[in-house]
Amino acid sequence: MSGWFLLALSLIALMCVGASAATAYFCRKLFAGKSWSTMYGLAGLIGLGVWGTSTYFTGMIGTRSKESGLILWGVIALVAGGLWLKNRNKNTPPETRPPLAFWLALIPLLISLVGVLTPSTALDWDSVAYHLAVPKIWLQEGHVSSVSYIHHSNFPAAVDGLFLIGLKHGGQAGAKAFVWWFTAFGTLAIYGVLGDRFGKKAGAISALIFASIPMVIWESGTAYIDVAHGLFAGFGFYFAALHIESRKREDAILAGIMLGLAAGSKYTGLQSIGIAGLLMLVMGDRKLAAQAIGIAVAVCAPWYIKNWIVVGNPVYPFFYSVLGGKNWDSAAAAMYTGQQKLFGYPGIANLGNSIIGLAGNSGRFTDPQPLLGNGFAFVSLGFALLATGAVGIAKGLANKFDRSIALMIGIQLLAWTVLSQQSRYILALAIPLLALGARAIDWKPTKHLIPAAAGIQLLISLYLYNASIIQERLPVLAGGLTEQEFLEGFQASDGGRVSGKVATATLNKATKDDPAVKKIALLDEVFGFYLDKPYIWAGPGHTTEVAWAKMQTAQDLIDNFKQLGISHVYLNNQYVADLDKWNQSLTQPRSEPLAEDIRNKWRQLVGDAIHEGKLKLTQQLSRTKALYEIAQ
Repeated sequence: MSGWFLLALSLIALMCVGASAATAYFCRKLFAGKSWSTMYGLAGLIGLGVWGTSTYFTGMIGTRSKESGLILWGVIALVAGGLWLKNRNKNTPPETRPPLAFWLALIPLLISLVGVLTPSTALDWDSVAYHLAVPKIWLQEGHVSSVSYIHHSNFPAAVDGLFLIGLKHGGQAGAKAFVWWFTAFGTLAIYGVLGDRFGKKAGAISALIFASIPMVIWESGTAYIDVAHGLFAGFGFYFAALHIESRKREDAILAGIMLGLAAGSKYTGLQSIGIAGLLMLVMGDRKLAAQAIGIAVAVCAPWYIKNWIVVGNPVYPFFYSVLGGKNWDSAAAAMYTGQQKLFGYPGIANLGNSIIGLAGNSGRFTDPQPLLGNGFAFVSLGFALLATGAVGIAKGLANKFDRSIALMIGIQLLAWTVLSQQSRYILALAIPLLALGARAIDWKPTKHLIPAAAGIQLLISLYLYNASIIQERLPVLAGGLTEQEFLEGFQASDGGRVSGKVATATLNKATKDDPAVKKIALLDEVFGFYLDKPYIWAGPGHTTEVAWAKMQTAQDLIDNFKQLGISHVYLNNQYVADLDKWNQSLTQPRSEPLAEDIRNKWRQLVGDAIHEGKLKLTQQLSRTKALYEIAQ
C-alpha cells in the first residue's frame, strides 16, 4: 500500500469522526443527557447521511467543486468537534467500562477491513455493477447526473454520495471505508441506545449480535448501502416506539431524522416512514407525530423532487404503469418486477419459511438463479438476531414500547414478503428485534440463550468470512499479487459460476490504450466499474435507447449502436445453457423465426450480426467472453 493511499484512508477516518463530533455539537440539545456512546454513534450516522446528501447535490453543479466542500466540511467538523470535546463532560454522563461483549463486537469490524482494503470481485455484485460504477462515471463526466442506462443512478444516494469523495481520494477502498464507518457508528449506537434503556450488558450483547450478523460483516467491506439504510430505518422505528411510550419531542425528532435518512438512502425507506408514522399517529402524540413525519419528508424530499424533475418519476423506475419515466417502458418494468419477485418464498402463506430461511440462507434470499451459485451463505441475517427477537416476544409485550415495536416488525415483514424477499432488504428490523430481545437478556428461563447465540454466531460468521473472503484476498492484501493480477486470475478458468470473476478487468487491460475503442456495448454484463472506456448496458431492460423491441434485422442493431456512438460490443456468453450449440449457430443462417420476447430476440439479432460479418471478433478474452468491433 502506498503512503498516499494510507494517508487518504486516514483523512477519511478523521473526517468521519469529525462529522460525528460536529453533528453532536450542532444537535447537542437533542443528545442532552444521553451517554457518550449513544451520542457519538447516532451523531456519526446522521453526520455521514447529511455529508453524503450535500456532496451529491453539490456534485450536480460539478464533482470538482466538492473538493472545496470537503475542506469546508473538514473545518466545520474539526472546529465543532473541538468545541464539543471541550464541553462534553458538562452534557454527558460518565461512561463506564464496556462489558466484554462490546470488545468482542470489534473483532468482526476489524476483520471486515479485509474487504475494504482489497478489490471487489463479482461477489460484491452491486458494488461493481453500480454503487461504485455510477460515482466513477460522475467523476469522469465532471458532474452528477442521471445515467440513462443505469436506473440505479436515480436512486436516493445519501450513502452513495460519499463514494464521490472516497473514489476521488482513496479509490474503491476509500469509498468502501465510508460503509465501514456506518457499521462502526451503528455498532456504537446500538451499544449506547439499548444500554441506556436496558443496561450496559444488554447493549453490549446486542452490539455483538449486530456486528456479527454474517451479512453485516460482509457488507461492511463492500460498497453496498444496506447496513447504513438498515441502521437509519431501524433507529427510526426505535425512536418512533420510544416516542409512543414517552411522548417526548426529542424522540419524535430523532425518529423523523432517521426515517428521513432511510428514505434518502433507499426507496424502501418510504415504507418505514409510512409504517412508523402511522403507528405514531395512532398510538402517540398526534401533534409530535405529525412533526416527526414532516421532518422525515423534509429530509428525503429532495431526492424525490429531483427524480420527478429529471426522469419524470419520483420513485423511478418503479410504478412505471402509473408514473411513467424516461428511457423506460412496460417491457423493462415487467422484467424488473419479475426479477424482484424471484427471491425468497413468495406469498404471505410462506411467511414462516421466509423467516426461517433468513437465519441460514439457502441462497433464495440473495439470488436464486442456479448459475449464480444459489446465493452465498454469509449473506444472511444469522440465527442470533431472530432468536433474540423470539425470546423478547416470548417474554411478553408489557408496554406501549414493546407493542409498537412488535407491530412495526410485523407490518414490515408483511411488506417485505409481498414486495421482494431479499435478505438485505430486511436489515431494517435488526434494531427493533434487538430492542425486543435486550429486555430479556437476564430473563431467567432464557438467561444464557442470547449470550450463547451471540458467541456461536460470531464464530460461525468469522469462519464463513474467512472461507469466502479472507482466503481469496489475503494474497493481494499481503502484497503477493497486484490488484490486476488478482482480478485477472479469477476469470482464467471461466467456469459456470459468476462468483469471484471480474472479466471486465481483463477487458479494460485490452481496450484502455486502443484509440479505436470509443464506446463499448456490454451485453449480458453489468460490471463496468473496472472499465476506463465509456460503456453502456446494452442488454434488454436497461434503457429504451437500445431499441430492441423495434429491431428486426442485424442492420437495425448496427444502425442503433452506431447512433449511440458504440464502436465495440462485449458479449458475455456465460449464461448460455449450451455454448457449443450457440457457437455452431454462428456458422449458418438462423433457421427459427425472430422471437417476440426481447429477452430471446436480442441474442438472435447479435448472432445474425456476427454471422453476417457486421460484428467482427477482435479478441476472444476467454471461452465465454469476447470483444467484437462494429464493421464500418
